[in-house]
Amino acid sequence: MTPDDASTAVPNARRTADDPPGRYVFGIVARATEAPAELYGLDDQPLTTIVEGDIAAVVQPFDVSRRLGTRADLLRHSAVVDAVAGQGPVVPVRFGSVMESDTDVVATLLAPQHDHFRDLLEDLAGKQQFNVRATYVEQMVLAEVVDDNAEIADLRARTRDLPEDAAYAQRVRLGELVSQALDAKRADEGEQLLARLVPHAVAHRVREGGGLEHLLDVALLVAEKDRARFEAAAEELAAELTPRVRVRLLGPLAPYDFVPEG
Repeated sequence: MTPDDASTAVPNARRTADDPPGRYVFGIVARATEAPAELYGLDDQPLTTIVEGDIAAVVQPFDVSRRLGTRADLLRHSAVVDAVAGQGPVVPVRFGSVMESDTDVVATLLAPQHDHFRDLLEDLAGKQQFNVRATYVEQMVLAEVVDDNAEIADLRARTRDLPEDAAYAQRVRLGELVSQALDAKRADEGEQLLARLVPHAVAHRVREGGGLEHLLDVALLVAEKDRARFEAAAEELAAELTPRVRVRLLGPLAPYDFVPEG
C-alpha cells in the first residue's frame, strides 16, 4: 500500500485549489480525533487531519516559502496544540515543522513512527499537563534572608551608607552570601512544594528557572480522575504562601514536557 492509499485527509474546513501545497504540522493524535472546528492555524488557515493507520497528524495548508519565527506564530502554534489536547491525547510536534505535502507527512512522519506515536498516545490518554510556577516577592524574601543570617545582616548594616568604591569587596561578599542563602531557601521550600503536589500527579518534571524571585517551576502530568484533588492542592498552597510567594497554575496543556523530543 502506498502512502497515498494509506492516508486520508479529513478537512476541518473545505480546501480549495488556491490553498498552498505545503503542510504545517501541529501534533499527532489518535485516528478518531478531530481538530476543533472553530479553531484556525497560522494566518487563519483551516485545520486538517491526515490519517495513517491508528494515528493522524493535525496540519494546515502552508506556503513553504513563508518565514516562521514571530511571537504571534509561536502563540498560535501553542493555542492550536492546547486546544487539540482538549479533544484527546496529543503528541505535540516541534514549532516550525513544515512538510511539502500530505504524502510527505505520511511518508516521513506518520508511517515510519506509527507504532511509537500510537503507544505514546495510549500512555497519555486521560492525562493532561499542568505547570505550577512559584515566585518569591523580592522585598519579602530578602528581608527574611537578612533576618535569618547574622553575617548578612551585619554586612548589610556596615555597607549601607558607605560609598560604593569604599565597600566594593564587602558588597561582593554580601551578594555571595545572599545568593547562597537564597539557593538554600529555594531548595528547601521547593522540595516542600513538590511534596504537596507530586502525590496527585502521574509524573513530574522540574524545569530550570532563573532570577532572584524564582522558587519553583514544575510540569506535572495529571490524570483526569485526580485533577480536582490536584487543583485543590495547588489552590491551598497559593493561599498558604500568600503574600510572600506567588503561585501560578497553568493548564490544562498539551503534554509538552512528557513526550520525547524529536
